[in-house]
Formats: sequence, structure tokens, C-alpha cells
Amino acid sequence: MKAESKLARLLLVSPWTLLIFLVLPLLVILSFTLHLAIPLAAPDALLYNNLCFALLVACRLFRYLARSGRTLRYGAGCCRPRQGVAIAAPASQLRARLTQKGYFFDTDGSYGERWDLGYFGTALLYSGLFLLLSVGCWDNLRQFSGSLLDGMGPGTKLNKIESYRAFSKGPLAAGLDSLPTMHITSQTLPDVSYPKGATGVALTDEDGKTREYLLIPGQPIRYGAFDISMTKLVFQPQLVIKSKGSGTLFDDLVTLDPLVQKRGPYSFYGLMQGTILGVGVYYQPEKSTLMVVISQGDKKVVTDLTFQVDQQVVQGDYILSCPKMGQWSEIKVMRRRHKSLLLLGGVLAALGLLLRVVIRPERVWLEEAPEGCTVRMSDKEGMKAIEAKG
Repeated sequence: MKAESKLARLLLVSPWTLLIFLVLPLLVILSFTLHLAIPLAAPDALLYNNLCFALLVACRLFRYLARSGRTLRYGAGCCRPRQGVAIAAPASQLRARLTQKGYFFDTDGSYGERWDLGYFGTALLYSGLFLLLSVGCWDNLRQFSGSLLDGMGPGTKLNKIESYRAFSKGPLAAGLDSLPTMHITSQTLPDVSYPKGATGVALTDEDGKTREYLLIPGQPIRYGAFDISMTKLVFQPQLVIKSKGSGTLFDDLVTLDPLVQKRGPYSFYGLMQGTILGVGVYYQPEKSTLMVVISQGDKKVVTDLTFQVDQQVVQGDYILSCPKMGQWSEIKVMRRRHKSLLLLGGVLAALGLLLRVVIRPERVWLEEAPEGCTVRMSDKEGMKAIEAKG
């Protein structure tokens, strides 16, 4: 058997080479965990890292499958034990004894190995890794994820990229033509039945066929190759704060998101941006009541304001009003990933690794010596048997 070069074995056999492809994922995890701008720790770099990883795994899988029909599959050039045992018996005698135990030897009789199921464990490991990486890369290349705020009123075309306030898409992301036009028909405030609220929607496809759904946070609906879900309810009051002495201090929309835990009767909260004041806004949707907390230095002013009831409220040096209020559902559209194939790849890789670890290769090197033969063997039990009979 022709010996492989050291470079070929480094790329196609050595497990240490695979660790190189774990560096970038670790950097990405650290960058998100520690909120650091680490060079190369970007989604595109991670995608290309995984593509290269998948290519190398495919080459290794092809090599292992191509050699699976041979009697000598590992080859003499890899993992040769450093320590040998001198046996007072000729190599030919040991070779005959090992052949009876199922070993196959090369043409000069100096190297032999026995068929073991662990070899197919390695092939199974690479099959699972290749499935996991290739499907994951394909999903990332074609992925689309977009979110939008929408309320009751005119329909929103989900197949138009302009409809989304934020989105991400892969380099090979297909078009959104299959997505429908969405009309929000109802919005349910958080209650016992729907702790995070719910949104009724009517989805109309390009043929004019309409289907109605109730979107509940955490329970996406399937629409073709996409999942459509509601993540939360959002309120946007227009808050105007004036000072008795210096005019308007703030006049803009404030985005109020659900609180993880209620503060008294208030279940939504938002923080004003772009003002010298520290202003927090709480909201109780059941009674349309806003609680505005204004902080400036050591001073704090707290006042309540009921939408469409109080035209304006005077508290200390401030005059507050809320001329309008937006009530929105945050809708997320995501191309569905092949989770079942990813799970299958992970299971195959784990089973292959377990098989490889449990069942070790059975290989032997025989070297002629003046007083017998030097034996180097990867199978410890087989070595003990040879020593006992030697």
C-alpha cells in the first residue's frame, strides 16, 4: 500500500486539524457574551468557516468510504506505537498465529490489521458532521428573517422587503413571492388565557384565497417554507412634555414593550430617548393609563395621564399631554430551517464518535530481530495473548 504524505494525513486523518474550525465559533460566542468587537467574529466569517469545515469533512468521508472495502484500511504510517515488545519467536510464526485470529498483512508481512466496527464509526461520525454542516450552511445561505410592527387597518404585503423594519438574509436568499398579504383583524391584551396577548390575522395569497389564524407568542404558524409568529404587543404613545419656562422639552413617540414582571398594575414600559431628562413611561392598557416618571438631577416627578381623557396634566414645572397612541403587534417572518435533518446529523455524529471511542483499531507491526521479533500492537489484549504464548 502506498504511504500517504504527512500533509495528506494531517488534512484527512488527524483529529487535531478539525479543532481549527472551532476557533471562530468560540470567538463569535465570546463577542456576543462579552459584548466585544472581536475581529473576524462576524456571521459571514462563521458561514465561510463552516463551508470550509464541511468541505474538509466531505473529503474525509470520501476517503473513509473508499477504503472501507480494503483489507488494510488504516495503513502502517499512522499511529505506530513507540514501545515494542521483544518476543522469542520468528515473525513468520507470529504472523501465522495472528492470521488465524483474523489479521490481514501487507505484502512484506511487516504490518497487519483486523477488521473492526470502529472504522465505520469514524465514517458514521463524518457522515453526521457532513449532514449537520451542509444542511446548516444551506439554511444560512438561504435564510431570511424579518420583523415588522403592524396594527389594524390596511393590509401589509409580507412579500415586499420594504414592509420590514428590520431583516437579515443570506447571500442566496430566495424571493419572498410566496408570502401573503396580512390583515390584522384583532388584538387581544394580555390576560389569563393569553399571558402575552394574541393577534388575529387574515392571510391572503396571490390567488385571493384568505385564511384566518390566531397568532400567540411562542406558537408560530407554518406558511409554505416560512414560519409567521407574533413576538409581542407594542404600544407607542406620542408624549409631549413642556416646561413652564422654556417651552417644549420632548415631542415624539415612545415605544413601550411588555415588562417581564408587572410593576403594580402597569405591564408595559419604555424609556425616552434623545432628551436631557430621564423619562420612564409605564402603561396600563386595561385603563389606558400612563405613569410618567421624570428625573432631573436629584429631583423626580411622577404623574399619571389617561389617554383620551386627560388633555394635559400639569405636575410641578412640567406640562404633559398624549395626543395619540399606536397599538401594534410585532410580527416575525422566518424561513424555516431543516431542524429534523440537523438533529439527524447530530445523532449520527454522536453515535459514530461513541462507536469509535468504544471500539479501538486492532493493528500490529512486526519487526525482525536477532533473537526473534519485536512486536508493536495497538490491541493491548492481543499483545498480552502474544506475550503469554511467546
